[in-house]
Amino acid sequence: MLKVALSAAALTLIGAAAPPVAMNDVQVVGSHNSFKARIPTAVMTRLRAVEPKLADGLDYYHLPLSQQLDAGVRQVELDIFADPIGGRYADPKGEQWARALGEATGFDRAAMLRPGFKIFHIPDVDYLSTCVTLVRCLTEIDRWSRAHPDHLPIMITINAADTPSHRPITDPLPLTDKALLDALDAEIRSVLPGKRLITPDDVRGKAATLRDAVREHGWPSLASARGRIYIVFDVRDAVSDAYRAGHPSLAGRSMFGWYPDNQPESAVQIVQDPLVDGEKIKRWVAEGLIVRTRTDANTVEARSHDLSKAQAAMASGAQAVSTDYYPGAPDPLKRGFIVTLPDGAMARCNPIRVTAGCALRP
Repeated sequence: MLKVALSAAALTLIGAAAPPVAMNDVQVVGSHNSFKARIPTAVMTRLRAVEPKLADGLDYYHLPLSQQLDAGVRQVELDIFADPIGGRYADPKGEQWARALGEATGFDRAAMLRPGFKIFHIPDVDYLSTCVTLVRCLTEIDRWSRAHPDHLPIMITINAADTPSHRPITDPLPLTDKALLDALDAEIRSVLPGKRLITPDDVRGKAATLRDAVREHGWPSLASARGRIYIVFDVRDAVSDAYRAGHPSLAGRSMFGWYPDNQPESAVQIVQDPLVDGEKIKRWVAEGLIVRTRTDANTVEARSHDLSKAQAAMASGAQAVSTDYYPGAPDPLKRGFIVTLPDGAMARCNPIRVTAGCALRP
């Protein structure tokens, strides 16, 4: 049996010639709402009284980002809230409830008073984060990355719920304002300058559009992407459109976006349910797109120990399969539900794009 060692791509292929290996030729385990800290007991008690289904869906939390990366997670998700003046989210109702009962939460009010993008899940309710600002979260990821310079590229998805929730909580600022989007890019680049980021400009090269580039020329090589980070902006259409306005194919922007696959900016897709859209994911992956999908949601699969969505996600070839239950994740439900790739792996060669068996360094 022939073994061929590829130092550049860090692959060992068995019984086959080595195919070109690009950064989209891998599949990794990621985490969902990766910043999420435990909801205070006082808040959870109130939630269970008024919205028990919501309470069940929020009953999970995460290790700090650096510990997730230590565990092999290579995709993380951050929820941002614009706060250009500072203090918009500095006095959450949940914190008032917790303090009234003498519960210490570790809430960092001083950080919330300063201007800049904040990181948490739901205003007033799920308001605690392991890294309360975007700059802190990115700094933690960057510090880990620099200490492990040969790691597989880390995907960061940045999500923004920027419309009113119609609940009695603080409404977020809409992100359709160009100044806020420019400020977001500036915060990202303040932590991840230069070649630390893989950007749309890097991928597009001399192609006419970003869409053409990933389908006709492909993504950067895995070797050149190791030790680096790329970011996907997961937002509603109005924000996506504002982000690309004046930036055709996201020229000059720091993040990729989520755009319909017939549009010039289309390079990444986000799919919530691989059981429903598994074939669509396979087609996109084969065409050269990068896809992030989910293996579980709202604690539903964890409660029933249902791995069917996880198995569909893996089989689809989606490059990032995102879970709340990676190895070592907190387990408040005490169900022992854990998601990995086959044989306990956290990364492997993509089953759709690399059909010959291979081993992959994470």
